[in-house]
Amino acid sequence: MEIGDMIEINRGQYKHWALYIGHGKVIQLITPDGPSRVSFCSVSSFSGSVAGKGTVTIETLQDVAAGNTYKIDNYLDDVYKPRPTDVIMGDVDKLRGSTIKYDLLGNNCEHFVTFLRYGKSKSKQADDFLKDVLTGTVGLLGVLAAFTASTAAAASTLRK
Repeated sequence: MEIGDMIEINRGQYKHWALYIGHGKVIQLITPDGPSRVSFCSVSSFSGSVAGKGTVTIETLQDVAAGNTYKIDNYLDDVYKPRPTDVIMGDVDKLRGSTIKYDLLGNNCEHFVTFLRYGKSKSKQADDFLKDVLTGTVGLLGVLAAFTASTAAAASTLRK
């Protein structure tokens, strides 16, 4: 494991992300309830809201993983060049212990980690979630449109 590696921690229905900073430690963005209480697909975080404040913490990888499986996943290395270690660690020093905006779909732990590694804030998890919602919504709208059209056609037939 090298400084700047993105660590994907399996929490079951979602992945929590942290960035390895050396000596067995990681930096992460957590909500007031902590990373183990935040479910990516749940709006129960922040008492029914998906946005609020997050805290930047530094802890050991073992404590953050809390018995869950984890792996290095620098999945954007083919798209973006990782920033130099000294730049990453400079941001780590600036952000350590700070409270920043948290938004489940726009500024979550994965956005935070990709920003530190690449200087670009990305979240495949949020993108996939939004894509699923959009696909489901479009599919539902299609079913409703078909139902409305068939109901209108049936009503038209009854009037004749």
